[in-house]
Amino acid sequence: MVDPAAVAPSPGPGGPPVPDEPTGPPRWRLAAAIALPILAVVVLLVLASVVRSAPDPGADAPLALLPVESPDSGSASCLSVVQALPDTLAGLPRRTLKDPPESAEAWGQPPVVFRCGLPDPAELTCSAALQQVNGVAWLPLSSGGQTTFLAVDRSVRIALTLTEQSGSGSLQEISDIVAATLPARDICRDGVLVPTEG
Repeated sequence: MVDPAAVAPSPGPGGPPVPDEPTGPPRWRLAAAIALPILAVVVLLVLASVVRSAPDPGADAPLALLPVESPDSGSASCLSVVQALPDTLAGLPRRTLKDPPESAEAWGQPPVVFRCGLPDPAELTCSAALQQVNGVAWLPLSSGGQTTFLAVDRSVRIALTLTEQSGSGSLQEISDIVAATLPARDICRDGVLVPTEG
């Protein structure tokens, strides 16, 4: 006859317990507790990436531009610059315009807007602070999170409106086109603005 005490000896007082089952949570629970937060972070990152890269539905819709006074928009100078404008500006595709004003174009979303033939704004004086970009003098006019740059050293006034996200590539490319299409001229003579020749 087999003595049960010989098969499963009981620990003596103060001795280590003989484990019948593992103590603590099961291993699958521990693995799940570690994996679930990591999986949640990965899912959030993927969703954020998809939302960020999804095309803006407004980018394909015809863009309606607000009416702006443009007395020289039909001039030969404006038409020559408009004909030289690219289909893609600084990586931004040209937008279709709804009821397009003469000598106006736009690219991208938020849109970069080009206009030609504008009148002189009150901010344009012979002492106004100008920015030179690729051989063209621009008057920057900032308002409401966007800046309109007005080319002031050509026979017509040309405006390019950019948002804070647009970067400077569009302004540089338009400057190159303006410089290649229209000759530079004096902004002022004898302390007086030279009128446009539209």
